[in-house]
Amino acid sequence: MVNKTRFYIYTIGLLPFVLLLFTGVILVKYHTGAAPESTVLGGDAHFWFSFHKVIAVITIPLILLHLFVKTDWVKSLLRFKVKGRFKTTNSILFVVFVLCSLTALVSWLIIDDPAISGNLGGIHNKFGILLIILFVIHVWNYRKRIIAQFKQLK
Repeated sequence: MVNKTRFYIYTIGLLPFVLLLFTGVILVKYHTGAAPESTVLGGDAHFWFSFHKVIAVITIPLILLHLFVKTDWVKSLLRFKVKGRFKTTNSILFVVFVLCSLTALVSWLIIDDPAISGNLGGIHNKFGILLIILFVIHVWNYRKRIIAQFKQLK
C-alpha cells in the first residue's frame, strides 16, 4: 500500500525541482559566454537568473521536506551506515545537492566580492550539471516504484 502523504510530498516537490534543473540548463548558455541580452524561450539572462533564484527559494524547502520524510535515511547517511540497492548514488546525490545549494546560497547571499561570487557561481554550475545527471539516475532507479505508486492511487 502506498503512503499517500509521502507520495504527495514527493510529487509536490518534483515539479519545482524539475523547473530548477531546467532553468539551470538554460543558464549554462549564459555561463559559457552568451550575451546577457540574448534570449532563450523569450527571456534574457536577467529573467532566467531571477526565475532560477525564485524557483530555488521554492524548491529547497520542498527538498528539505522530502529529506525530513526520509529522516532515518539521512541519519544513516550521517553515520555512514546507509544500506540499500542505490545507497551510493543516493548518497552522492545528497552530497552534491548540499554542495550545489551551499555554493549558490553563499555566492548569492553572503559574499559581496564579485570575483569570489563568480568563482563560487562557477563551482555551483559544475555541481548543478552533476546534480541534473544524478537526479535523472535517481528517478530512473526508482521508476518502477514511482509507477507502482501512481497505479495504487487510482
